[in-house]
Amino acid sequence: MNSSFANIFLAIQQHVQDQVPDIIYIDQELGQLKNDSGLLRMPIQWPCLLLDFEDFTYEQLATNAQTARGKVILRLGFAPFSNSSQSTPDAYRQKALEYYDIEWALHKAMQGWSPGDDFGMLSRISASTQKRNDALRVRELTYSIAFEDYSTLIKGTLYTLPSQILPEVVHY
Repeated sequence: MNSSFANIFLAIQQHVQDQVPDIIYIDQELGQLKNDSGLLRMPIQWPCLLLDFEDFTYEQLATNAQTARGKVILRLGFAPFSNSSQSTPDAYRQKALEYYDIEWALHKAMQGWSPGDDFGMLSRISASTQKRNDALRVRELTYSIAFEDYSTLIKGTLYTLPSQILPEVVHY
């Protein structure tokens, strides 16, 4: 794959599959959990993780390269299980709260991890619960990431040092 986003996506998908096997389904965020008509848009398995990239900004480097900084959004979706109130039997309450442990395992796998040599490390910047009108539980974890993009590097002649120090020109 040539796209930085595709490579980050594939690396995260494999890393989560290896490190957090409780997450059954990992895919791109394509609106699978939207509930406009009372039905989910696409079939998924529970628990699921949906990935997206948001709010990327770019800063110019020399010769048309750029530094990219933005957010990797991880949406964890859980089917309802049972009540977790104090009157719920302990075994059921523990099962109802398992999503916290899965979220914790996901965070431990992601925090400080890099999706490859060309990318910076992920750093959590927020976690929130989606407010929904159905019984699904959706947690959103947001991580920051930065990387340098050399895909549009201007080809040509690059002088690395003044000619009195290094008289040769480097071509690439």
